[in-house]
Parts: sequence; structure tokens; C-alpha cells
Amino acid sequence: MPANNLKDFFHPQSIAIIGASKDLTSISGKPMKNLLQHKFEGQIYPVNPRYEEIEGVKCYSSILDIPGKVDLAMIAISAARLLSILEECIQKEVYNILLFSSGFAEIGESGRKIQDAVAKLAKENNVRIIGPNSVGCLNVKESIPMGFATSMEAENGFKRGNIGLVSQSGALGFSVFGLAQEENLGFTYVVNTGNEMDVTTIDTMESMLEDEETTVIAAYMEGVPDGQQLIQVAKRAKVLKKPLIILKTGRSEIGKEAASSHTASLAGSEEMFEVIAKQYGILTVKDIDEMIDVMKIVSRRKWAGGRKLVTVSNSGAAGIAMADFSEELGLSLEPLQGKTKEVIEATIPSYGSALNPIDITAQALKEQHIFTETIETLVKDDNTDIIVIQTTFGGALGEEICRKVAEIDKREEKPIIVTVTGTEELTGKGREVLRKNGVPVYKTTYDTMLAVKHLADLSEFYRTEDRAIAMSSEIVRLKPRDNRTAVWTEEKSKALLKQLAITVPLNAIAESYQEVEQVIADLKFPLVAKVISKDILHKTDAGGVKLDIQNIDESKQAFEDIIASSKNYKEDALVNGVLFEEMLVEKGVEMFIGIKQDPQFGSFIVCGLGGIFIEVLKDIAIRHVPIDKADALLMVEELKGYALLQGIRGSGKADIEAFADALVNISDFVYAQNGSLKEMDINPIMVLDEGKGIVALDGLLVWNKVEAPDLVVNP
Repeated sequence: MPANNLKDFFHPQSIAIIGASKDLTSISGKPMKNLLQHKFEGQIYPVNPRYEEIEGVKCYSSILDIPGKVDLAMIAISAARLLSILEECIQKEVYNILLFSSGFAEIGESGRKIQDAVAKLAKENNVRIIGPNSVGCLNVKESIPMGFATSMEAENGFKRGNIGLVSQSGALGFSVFGLAQEENLGFTYVVNTGNEMDVTTIDTMESMLEDEETTVIAAYMEGVPDGQQLIQVAKRAKVLKKPLIILKTGRSEIGKEAASSHTASLAGSEEMFEVIAKQYGILTVKDIDEMIDVMKIVSRRKWAGGRKLVTVSNSGAAGIAMADFSEELGLSLEPLQGKTKEVIEATIPSYGSALNPIDITAQALKEQHIFTETIETLVKDDNTDIIVIQTTFGGALGEEICRKVAEIDKREEKPIIVTVTGTEELTGKGREVLRKNGVPVYKTTYDTMLAVKHLADLSEFYRTEDRAIAMSSEIVRLKPRDNRTAVWTEEKSKALLKQLAITVPLNAIAESYQEVEQVIADLKFPLVAKVISKDILHKTDAGGVKLDIQNIDESKQAFEDIIASSKNYKEDALVNGVLFEEMLVEKGVEMFIGIKQDPQFGSFIVCGLGGIFIEVLKDIAIRHVPIDKADALLMVEELKGYALLQGIRGSGKADIEAFADALVNISDFVYAQNGSLKEMDINPIMVLDEGKGIVALDGLLVWNKVEAPDLVVNP
């Protein structure tokens, strides 16, 4: 059943509470109490053979005894009884179940077996289950509390709005909801998925996306149940311009184990999640405070036209702090220009500052128009994308200034964000005015600037056009063959790279000392010699590399030395021979390209400075594949080592275009393998002067063993 069918889950006309209790303070009693308290207009059917009625509502011995249709069953019984209850629900044609019960996978193997059996039966009968271990769901739009979360007991009801919230943790999710309500943020739905036997956080996000009134979706996740589904949800969210905010915990150990290649050791699954978030426009937050701060600034859907920020304060120190944080967070504070600067200079005291930050000074205490006239000028300035205001004014004056800011904000599309610093007693009324009018207001400078950074990032993402990535028709084709070696050493990796239009030095393999002279006959000195062994992947560590070989005698000696060193390094290593290749004498910038397969999200391509610096500097850029040329160039520009490629201290510009082409070709190839390639490490790739291309000096591929293919060499 498609995830978007969850719409029926949250709009029931009739609800059965299986295991209902007369003790309205208990877990099995609160769902009944909450429905009655919030005047649920549909039918309520408590089910418990011990009672005739609960709170004046007829109680049934079994769900099968209920005369009418049941849209949702809320179940609060022991895990051991669940299979038989589920069978009755299926017989009653109940397709939506909210499961409060515990005692499933979280207790061990016995609970896992029950959970698996329940999940299997539900799937076979198109029944959707939220839980187990769920505290419930809340349809805020229609005030339908389905569960026992403390927040559902609010006597004054719930503030409706445009935010949908889903959380694996009930306590955390409903805590966020409660705190956000205090900030005057309104919601459509709040869902706790619990153990996620069936319905996941991502299923719920997918469903919420298609709800017209839900325009912001926030989620707490302890893991990613389906990486590819999350990517598709994020793509859909961009089309609809509905922000996704995710707080993710439960950092995985996957990816931290020893790996064959350098690339695999550079980033674990948590880093891959952050790459996915950045690439597909998901806003990630570190805690619930930041989540609520981001909700404030994106729920109003006023997008920034750029990253140019102007800050206004009555405190020079606050302005300096905002400038510092702006630089740290990648925001741009540009000096005011032209007419805007002239008007503001004429508005503020002479001892203030019309630069950026703008310091209107404490004189605004006496002349309130200074604040509002400055803001009125800035909203008309084409060189200003976001206005950030900081004030410490309290009492009636502070409240009046906040009211005027709210009036300006109401009629303007340009984002206005406010920091009101001070105690609740002195400045609380001003903050409340802003909250009630939907103006994002914060208490500290850093919280303000971090929220602005999220707004700028998302606005920038929305401005980028989606590009259809065209795969190269020249992609190397691989013919699958089982029981092949999972590791492709240098000679085989380089044969592949040649097919990907990546230059490699001329080379040949000597399997024995006697073959050396014949093998190198067509190669030009100086040469490089390297051990070929799937058991020795880091050749330098094993003494398996010799450089600057000038003649035949040195070549033979290199062969003997490499074989001896390799056997001494790892006695049982299977050595296939020694690769001799022409030594690159041209200078260039050492880079690397790598591939990492993540169990959740699939293949990622990585690049950065190569050679010995790869693990020391860890200056890398990562993207989920596939990528196009524009993506590849952006990856290169992200690197701290980009300056080396641009040319420094008299050195020429490197062939960045050729390196970007290589990234695209490798991305196309990897994407075509559909996850069968586990790792790739091309290190170093020498990027020569502009127009001269690149040369791959080493390479390694690791395949998933049963899928390791044989290379079909093009004629």
C-alpha cells in the first residue's frame, strides 16, 4: 500500500480502542480521555470484555462485536496477544492500526519473532501499523488526539499551522511539539512511529508532503530506514518547495571498520547522511532548540533572494558579534552603497555607523523613528537579501518597536529576523508581539545567525535548477561473471581507467626475473616498478615500489628487491608479479578520486588532494552519484587545495576541466554498476598544466565478491 494512503490513518471517522481501561490516568485509559476531552466528532468504540461501558460510552468484548465500520484501531494489549487481535482486525476490515504495546524487537529474539509475524500478516492484508512502542499521533488540524502523549492533554487545545512533525521517539517528538507551540508555531500533524514495524519516519514524511496544508516537515530519526526513499522524498520536497528539517541521532559504526582503500576510511555513514542532506536540500539540526529555531524561520515561507545580509542594532558589540558569526556561517555582509547609505547616514546619529553592521546607537531610545526608518530604507534596497535586527530595548518602548517591525514585515516579502536580548520581564512583551505576528524572534545572536544560515542555504537550493544528468554512451560495459576475485589490483584497474578516457602510463608486467628485460623492451626509462598483489594494497608500506629506474640492470634488481620485501612484509601474500611503467616526469598537482559504497544511500564519489596527503589533510569533496560536469567543478572548487590547482607562486593553472571530466566519467561508470562496486581508489592522479590533461598513477577497485565482474576490453 503506498505511503500516501496514510492520509486515511490520520482522519478517522471511527476509532476502536482495544484494551481500553476505566483508569483514565493509565496508558490504556488516556486515549479515551483525550478523545472525549477534545470532543472527537466520530464514533468511539472501547473494547474490553471486563467493562459494560467507559465514561458512558458502550464497551465491546471484541472488535468483531462493533456494529459499525472501524477506520482506526488503537491497541494497548500485551505483545503475546497481538497476533490474534490483528486477525480479528483483518476480519473486521480495519486497515489502520496504532500500536502502543511494547515487548517486541526491543526485548530480544522472542519479541522479534512476534514482531516479524505481526508485520508479515499485516503486509499480506494491506494493513498499515504505526508502532509498536508509539505514544500516538495527533491530527492537529481537526483536534484528533490518537494516543496518550502528555501534550495531547492540553486543556486549551492545539495551535493549528503548517508544520508536520514525525519522530521515532514519542517523548522527544511531543516535547518539540509542546515547546514549539509556546513559540506560537502551528502544526498539522504530529506522529510518533516508535519501533517502526511497518510505517517509518520516511513513509510519514512522504505522506505529509502531499498534504496541501503541510508546507514544512520536521523529523527526528535514529536511523535511516530507506536511504533511496529519503532521496526521492527530498527531491519531491524541492519540487513543492516544502522544507525538510531532520534531527538525526544514533551515529552508525558502519564505515568505521578497516577498509581496503584510502577512500573508504575517509567518511562513515554519518558523513554520508550529511552529504545527502546537503546535496538534496535537507536542513539538518543538532538538537531540538535548533529544530524549533529553523521551524520559525522557514515556516513563514519567505525565501531569501541571496546571501547578502544587513544587520541593524542599537549595540556596537552586538553588530560585531553578528558580523563574526556571519563570516563563520558563510553569510555575506557587504557595505551599504549609494542612495541606501546616504539615507541611513541622514537618519542615524552622526556618531553611529551606516556601514554594515549598522549601529543606530542608544539614541533610538529617544527617537524611535530611527529604527523603523532604517528598516524601511533597507527593505527597498536591491542589494539587501535579508535584514537582521538586534535590540535590547524593553518595556513599552521595546514593545512598540517590535510592533512597528511586525507591521513592516507583514507587508514586505524580504525576510526580517529579530533578536530581542533581555529578560522575559523586560523584553518578553516585545518578543510576544513578534511571535503573534509570525516574525522569527530569537534571544541570542548566534541562534539568530544560525537560523538565517539555514534560510539562506535553503533559499539558494530552491533557486538552483534541477538538471537531467545524461549518462555517457561510452560507459564501459562489464560482463558479470561469478566467483571472480573481489579485488582488482593496479594493472586491471588501469585497463578500466583507459576505457574511461583517463590516461595511464605505458606499462607491462613481469611475472618472473627472467621476463624483466623482454617485458620492458618497449618502455622508455626512467621507470617505476610496483608489486602486484591483491594481498598488498598499500604497496609503499611493504617496500613494493621502486622509482627512477634508469636501465635494465636496475630493473632486474628492482624486481628482486620488490619480491623479497613483499614476502618479508606478508609471507603468505600471493604475488602476481611486478608492474613496470614509464615514470611521469612532468610536474602537476597530486589529486585522488575515490568511490565509497554506503549501505543506506548507495555510491558516493570523493575527490581531494592525493598522494601522502589524503589521510593527513582529509581535504575532500563528496557527492552522491550520478553527477554532471557542473557538480564535478563545484566539488573541485570546494576543496581547500583548490588554490593549488589555480596556480600559486608562479606555477601555472592545472587542467581542472580534465579532472572534472574524469569525475563525471567515473560517476557514470559507477552508477551503471548498480551498487556492485564496493570501493575505488585512484591515487594519485597527477593533474598536469592546463590543456595537458591528467595521468592516473595508481588504482584499486574492490567489488562485492559474488558480483565481481570480468572486464570486457574494448578493441
